[in-house]
Amino acid sequence: MQSKPNAGDVARISALDAEITSATNQLEQLRSQSGTIEQAIKALEQKILDIGGAKLLTQKSKVDGIKLHINLANDEITKAEVAKAKAEKDASKLETALQTHTSEFADVEAELKQLNNQLKEVADYVAELRSKVEAAQTAAEYSKDDLENLNTELDEKTEEIQEFRKKEVRSNLVLLLQRTDLCRELDGTSTAP
Repeated sequence: MQSKPNAGDVARISALDAEITSATNQLEQLRSQSGTIEQAIKALEQKILDIGGAKLLTQKSKVDGIKLHINLANDEITKAEVAKAKAEKDASKLETALQTHTSEFADVEAELKQLNNQLKEVADYVAELRSKVEAAQTAAEYSKDDLENLNTELDEKTEEIQEFRKKEVRSNLVLLLQRTDLCRELDGTSTAP
């Protein structure tokens, strides 16, 4: 069941209808006036083109061309700024990598120096041992047992030297590989666009 609108609502609806009708009439009047104004503007534009149209079109074309060049230049500037930021970031990464590899290189060099010192000590010991072996060989008729012990000790030390040399070669190889990797990284960075 619908209730009937009261007299106040009916009056309000009538007033709103009247306002809508009035606003619609004003809108139509404004539209007709704006149509007249638009026609006047088009007529003025045509007169301007008739008077200096070619020159105006040339100037407008130049302005449009300059705007296009400005937009292209702005795009290039943006691309260059992005490339610069990327290059700075890459440079920072490579600086960090270089410092890390330099530190590792220094550690490997220190270890190599230590191994070389140990090798010298072992070589000196072996030389001393050989001189003892030679002395023992000259006195072989006096002490065959001593000679066998010295030969055994010489063999053991020779094996230790061979093991030590293997370590040295391995360390040199690691050092060479690290240097090669560092050079490749540096070369890869300098050739990157």
